[in-house]
Amino acid sequence: MQVRIFLISSFILCSTNQVTQAGMPSASLDLTETATLRLESISFFLLILLGSALIFKLLWNVLARDFPKMPVLSYKAALAGTVLWGIMFLFVLTMISGARELLTPGAWKKTGRTYQLVDSEPKQVETPEFSLDERRAKLSDLRSALFMHVASHQGTLPENPEAATFAEEFWIQPGHMNAKYGYIDGQKPSDTSKPLAFEQAIYEDGQQLVLFVDGSIKALPLDKAKELLDGK
Repeated sequence: MQVRIFLISSFILCSTNQVTQAGMPSASLDLTETATLRLESISFFLLILLGSALIFKLLWNVLARDFPKMPVLSYKAALAGTVLWGIMFLFVLTMISGARELLTPGAWKKTGRTYQLVDSEPKQVETPEFSLDERRAKLSDLRSALFMHVASHQGTLPENPEAATFAEEFWIQPGHMNAKYGYIDGQKPSDTSKPLAFEQAIYEDGQQLVLFVDGSIKALPLDKAKELLDGK
């Protein structure tokens, strides 16, 4: 009986939130924000514990009506049983965490209040910065610009990149190095089988794109491209 009176009075005291009137003395504790948060957490935990014990008692006694051999459970016994079950679950979870650490030592790291795998972050697969098709498309833009120059300059190719009438960005290869395409001056539109422009060998796929005077773009191995360009 005394336990019930204590619990009911504690619940009423915690649930009421009255404002102290002016001139009325009041006892209060000046707590820091951290202490206040901890006190609120402990109060919430105790409230959940007491409520769980009450629910456990009610369910047990409802079940005891259909089974006469089951004793009627008091609130103190329900509270003790709830605490006991909580300790047992905590012990089991601690054993699981310990076994996990023993099976995979050093594989878990603490992040806040939880643990996560050290190598849980997905590894990014390294891929080439630009594919061969993207590089071919960029070189074809330079080809179109060169052909436009030929059409507007009486069928002649520019003597050098500085003499071209199109923007300089057409000469820039794909990539963060901002390398410029190589250009072979002195070629004529009739020299269809000769190379006209080529990539600088800055990519790691072992291939080099070469633009020929007839407009074709071929991907050649580095050794063959060097032999064709003859050190240009």
